[in-house]
Amino acid sequence: MAIKQINVTQLKYACLDAEWREQWLRGENPPTKIFAPTGISPAYGTLFHKLAEDYTGWLVTSEEAATLADADSLWHEMYERFAETKLTELLEAGKIEPASHMGECLKAFCGQLSALRGRIPDFKLWQDLYVDMEFSIQDVRFDIGDNHLFVSGQLDALRTHPEHGLEIVDYKLSRGENMKHDLLQLAIYSKLLSLSKPGLGFHGLLEYYEPHLHEVAVSDKELESIFQELVQPVLSELFEESQIRRGKSESDNYLSEKIRKCYESFRLRVQMIDKSEAPQLVRYRVRPDPGVKVASLGNRAEDLQVALSLPQPPLIGPAQGCVTIDIPKEKPDTVFWQNIVKNPAYAENKSLVSFPVGIGVDNQVIVADFTDPNMCHALVAGTSGSGKSEFLKSLLASLIAKNQTNTLKLSIIDPKILTFGSLSDCAYLTEPVINNVIEAVPCLRSAVEEMEERYRELGREGFEDLTKRFQAGKSDIPFYVIIFDEFADLILAGKEEKKEFETLVSRLAAKGRAAGIHLVLTTQRPDSKIVTGIIKANLPLKICLRVTTSRNSQIILDEKGGESLMGRGDLLCDRGKGIERGQSLYIPQEELKMAVSQ
Repeated sequence: MAIKQINVTQLKYACLDAEWREQWLRGENPPTKIFAPTGISPAYGTLFHKLAEDYTGWLVTSEEAATLADADSLWHEMYERFAETKLTELLEAGKIEPASHMGECLKAFCGQLSALRGRIPDFKLWQDLYVDMEFSIQDVRFDIGDNHLFVSGQLDALRTHPEHGLEIVDYKLSRGENMKHDLLQLAIYSKLLSLSKPGLGFHGLLEYYEPHLHEVAVSDKELESIFQELVQPVLSELFEESQIRRGKSESDNYLSEKIRKCYESFRLRVQMIDKSEAPQLVRYRVRPDPGVKVASLGNRAEDLQVALSLPQPPLIGPAQGCVTIDIPKEKPDTVFWQNIVKNPAYAENKSLVSFPVGIGVDNQVIVADFTDPNMCHALVAGTSGSGKSEFLKSLLASLIAKNQTNTLKLSIIDPKILTFGSLSDCAYLTEPVINNVIEAVPCLRSAVEEMEERYRELGREGFEDLTKRFQAGKSDIPFYVIIFDEFADLILAGKEEKKEFETLVSRLAAKGRAAGIHLVLTTQRPDSKIVTGIIKANLPLKICLRVTTSRNSQIILDEKGGESLMGRGDLLCDRGKGIERGQSLYIPQEELKMAVSQ
C-alpha cells in the first residue's frame, strides 16, 4: 500500500502535462505556472487574490461592513483599508499600467459584491453570502486499489446561491487558452467538495476580471463529466509502479554516483552497498575502503550538502559494517496516524499505554510502551516547526484509541494554549486543559498523592504493579498519563517553582511506572537550564525532533544529530536500544477531535 499527497494545482498539472507527471513520479517537485494577462506579471494575480481574500475576510468579520451595499461604498472601503498601499507601491515603482489594471479589477470585484448582496432578499450580514471556513478542503482521500491519494486545496470563495445551494468560485485574471486549465481546476474542487460534504447542492463559477467581470457558470454535472474524463484516468497513473520504479532508479543511481564522486574528490574511497527508502529520506549505505576513517566521512557532510544541492547537511553515522548517509526527499511522504494504528506491529501490542512513535528508516513501526522501564516516562524536545505538537497529538490519539475512560485518564498542561486548546471537553481528562503554568505544580502534587495511594492499594492486594492488576481482571484503577507541553515556562518561573517541580518529577519518575502514572515532558528549549540533570535522568524515553544546535541534541540524546533533522516530524528516538531515526505520525485536527470524542 502506498500513500501520497498532492494539492489541487499539482493534480491539475499532473492531468495536463505528462512530462510534469513523470517528474512528480520521480519524487521531484516540478514547478507550476501562474497565468496572467499579457503584460501583467503573475505576481499581480497573486496580489489580486490576496486583496480579495483580505477584504472578504474583513466583510465577514466586521459588523460595520453589513451596511455596505453599493459598488462605490464597497470600493471606498476596499481602497482605504487594503488597496491604497499596494497600488501606491506599484505607482512609485513606475508600474503605472499594472497599477491601473489592478485598480480596475478590484473595482469590478466590488461591483460584483454589490450585485451578490442584492440577490439575498433578507441580507443582514456578509456571512449570509460567504460560507464559513468549516468547508475548508483538506486531505480528501481517493482510493486507487490499495493505495490512498490525499488531495488538499484552497477555494477562492464558497458562496451561498439562491438556486444551486452553494457556488464554488475561482477568480481569474485572463481567459482564452487557459480555459481548459480553469475548468479542470474547478472540476477538481467540486469533486473534493462533494466527497468531503456529501449531499450538498452546488455549481461552479469562474470569475474573470479582465478588468471588467466576465462570468462562466458550470453545472455540477458538467464538472463531474470533466473530472471523469480528465482526472480519473490520471489518478491510477500516480501509483503506476513501473514509472515509480524507473524514476526512482534513475534518481537513486544519480545520487549514488554523486556521493561516491564527492568523497573521491577528497581521496576518500567508498563502495556503495545499498539503500533503503523511508518516508522522509533515502538512506545510503557505504563501506569505506581500508584506511578511510569513519570520522573523515562524517566530516564531509557539508561538502555533500553542496554537491547534492541539499537544504542542509545530511546525517552521517556508523552502522553495522557500513556508514549510513541520510538524504532527505524533496517531497517527504506524510505518515498518517489512521493507517499506522491499524498496522499489526502496533495493533497487536496488548499494552494499554503503548503508542507508535513513528515509522523507522526500515519502514517498521517504532512502538513505545510506558509499562517498559526503559520507556516509562518521556522527554520530548523540538524547536518551532519540528513537528512536536503533531507528535503529541498522535500520542494522545493513540492512547485514547486503545482505552476506555475507565482504563485511562489524562492531565494536559498546555501553557501555549494552541496544541490542546480545543480538547477541554475530552472525557478522559481529570480536569480541563491547564493553561496557567503555575497550576501545573498542584497537578503534579495531586499525582504524587495519588501515586502513594495506589502503592498502598497494590500492597494490600499483593500486586507488583498496575499492569499485573489489570491482567488479574481488575480495571477500576486506570492508567494515568500527564502531558506537559513546554515545561520551560515553569522552570523559568523562579527558583522555588523549579526546585519543587524537579522534586515532584523525580518522585513520579522513580515510582510512577509501577503505579501506572507516566510523565511526558516537552520543550522547544532543550538547553542545560531547562533540561537539568535531574529531569533528564528520570525520563528514560528520549524523543528529539529538529533542534537548533548540536549541543541541544547532546543534552537530549548524548549524541549530535538532532540539529541535522529536517523538521515536520523527522526525529531521533532512544528507547533504550540505541538511537533510531523515524518519521512521526500526522493526524488532522478533525480526526483528532473524532478520536478523543469516542
